[in-house]
Amino acid sequence: MARRPHPQAAEPSIPKALARHMRDLGFARPDLYLDWCWNHGFDGSFDKSQRDLQEEAAAYEAILQKRARHGRLHKNPKSFLEAVCLGELTSDEIDRPNFKRAAIEIEASHEDKDKRASLLEMLVTLIKYDDLIFQSASNRQDMPFVRGLIKLHDRKALWLKPLADWKPKSKSSERRFGELTHHLFDKYDAVPRFMESAWLRTDRAGWRYRDWYVHLGRGYNLRTAKTPVPLTKKMAHHFLGAPDSYTIEQAVRWGQLSALGSGKATIDAVSATRLGRSFENEEFWFTVLTFIADNPMLDPRQIGPIVDYLQNQRFEPTDIEIGPGEWRQEPPPQPGLSMHGRTVDTLMRQVAAWHETLGRYKAMPSGQYDRADFDGIVLEKKSGQGHVRWIIRQLLSSKALQSESEALRHCVASYHWSCARRDCTIWSLSKAVDGGDVERCQTIEVNKTGVIVQCRGLANCDPTAEEWSIVNEWARHTNLQIAMHM
Repeated sequence: MARRPHPQAAEPSIPKALARHMRDLGFARPDLYLDWCWNHGFDGSFDKSQRDLQEEAAAYEAILQKRARHGRLHKNPKSFLEAVCLGELTSDEIDRPNFKRAAIEIEASHEDKDKRASLLEMLVTLIKYDDLIFQSASNRQDMPFVRGLIKLHDRKALWLKPLADWKPKSKSSERRFGELTHHLFDKYDAVPRFMESAWLRTDRAGWRYRDWYVHLGRGYNLRTAKTPVPLTKKMAHHFLGAPDSYTIEQAVRWGQLSALGSGKATIDAVSATRLGRSFENEEFWFTVLTFIADNPMLDPRQIGPIVDYLQNQRFEPTDIEIGPGEWRQEPPPQPGLSMHGRTVDTLMRQVAAWHETLGRYKAMPSGQYDRADFDGIVLEKKSGQGHVRWIIRQLLSSKALQSESEALRHCVASYHWSCARRDCTIWSLSKAVDGGDVERCQTIEVNKTGVIVQCRGLANCDPTAEEWSIVNEWARHTNLQIAMHM
């Protein structure tokens, strides 16, 4: 392999033939030419034979021809899709982001020639709606529609209507994609819109939810599908009426709590907690849902702290620092905790006492947590408010967590041990308008696999559209993934 020369090793004089050769290749500076040689496997020096120059010229011409060919493919989506599906063009050779993303998804699909040919046929049929092939869901660059098309194709044997008969009504890419899912699988036009997201998901639960979509589309009751939680007939009925903006997990909670008599404010509050993302330890958490439903006067703003407290006491092991970098893990404080016989008053006193315990983290030394392998970001934006400076920075100490917790009135201080164990990192999104004071906006949790799993603002509120766009831009910049429930 050619070795890259040290900048100081370049010869002061360049032979005339080589200088002419560099100009023919379009290099105005010697260092750019040497970089090109090194990157393409040629000798990184000025000592070149005539054969060397001919080989470089031929390689450069081949590169130009390849770029021109790819440029023509970008202007002809059908030819582009054919080249990718047939393996004649790989994602590594593509520069345009939308086309590259589409190629990556296609490459990750079935490699069987017949299935790839069938997928190509589907994509070509939809070529007039090329936004479904080359665009992503709004504010979610990690959710390209072509991924959903591939998932729809995976279940082609279950289609209820021919693809060729589909005529979209909407001009919106997201609505068009949703209409397509209903056309192919929804016999009675009764599958709720929030189920459409199942076709864009890549997590393990996505497979189950796509099965649900097909099951519901044939007119069957959700109770007869494989669900992670037991549902009554009434719960399954209310599930279908969950808001379109809900995730599928949140819709399940909507079905449960609506059947138990809870109102929208309460269900929204529950859905914003871990219960709106996971069905782990469902037997216990259903007793919590029943407790919440049986106490309709419970302030919805207290539901988040209650869930955090119960999770910490019943399921979170306690880590005791016994020396620098040494920890001893002990069982959760109350592994047998039960909701039986509890009242709202006693529970709120226990939550308050726990918060006081969290306040003791102030006494811990700062700078305890390791820096993440990725950085924060500073973005300058203009908005109706004026010139806004957005900042995402890592919280690196227990004191920083406590300060964030007090400012935004949530329980991020309880993540001290998780940060110390490197199970996650916590980040703060803040902004300053026209050079004014910095205002905290959102707290972001990134798990140890590089997935953003939480983003919560004042009193656990969801991010605004503007804040969400900043988080998405940061995720793209740092190659972080965003959890599907977000």
